[in-house]
Amino acid sequence: MEFAISVKNLIVFATNSLGSTRSQIIKNVSFDIPVGKICVFIGHNGAGKTTTVKSILGLRPIKNGEITIFDKSHRDPTSRLSVGYIPEKGSIENISAKNFLKIIGRFYNLKSDQVTNEINKILKSFDCADFNLNRKLNKLSAGQNKIINIAQAFLAPNKLIIADEPTDNLDPENRDMFWDFVNKYHCEHPETTFFIITHNLDEVEKYADYMIIMDHGEIKHAGPYDRSAGLRAKYRAMRDEWRL
Repeated sequence: MEFAISVKNLIVFATNSLGSTRSQIIKNVSFDIPVGKICVFIGHNGAGKTTTVKSILGLRPIKNGEITIFDKSHRDPTSRLSVGYIPEKGSIENISAKNFLKIIGRFYNLKSDQVTNEINKILKSFDCADFNLNRKLNKLSAGQNKIINIAQAFLAPNKLIIADEPTDNLDPENRDMFWDFVNKYHCEHPETTFFIITHNLDEVEKYADYMIIMDHGEIKHAGPYDRSAGLRAKYRAMRDEWRL
């Protein structure tokens, strides 16, 4: 089986402002995500989900472990050339949305007209075809900023989309539009893998086919998601068991 992401024995420590290590926050974590899955990553606030994602992307130093993206070490910058990333918080730079997206497009070696075409298609999917891209990012609402950050992750036909709470700050209609977009994209590009942090169990029940659960820096479950299993009751029972 081919894996989009493989994490083995990952250990990450928290650091203070001086760079000194403190407590261990990711505790010998291992998991694999098969290619082509819509994998959700759930757990309580502070469980270590964002830290794990940033470690995979090379944005967070690790103490120990091995991470590969499509069989390439995460330390190899080329491993991220086919990865789109939707951060939890969008950019608040004093540049226009259009220029921001063009900068991302250059990273993918896209021409200006290609960027424009892709942006228009994505914004249309969110019923935002009349969105003023000349507005500065730091003048956008949190929801508008999130849509722009969703758009930048899909500018190129990436093989892996990593998203940190992508529906946070979106209104209910745009949340549905996001998942409709993901499902349509996945149908058109079934080899694309999605790794999505969410706290919304409704989203898990409707859309996931693979699930990873983290609790206090440890993986408690990783595997296919069975929609008939009754997620809420199962999740509560698992949480109660972990606390014993």
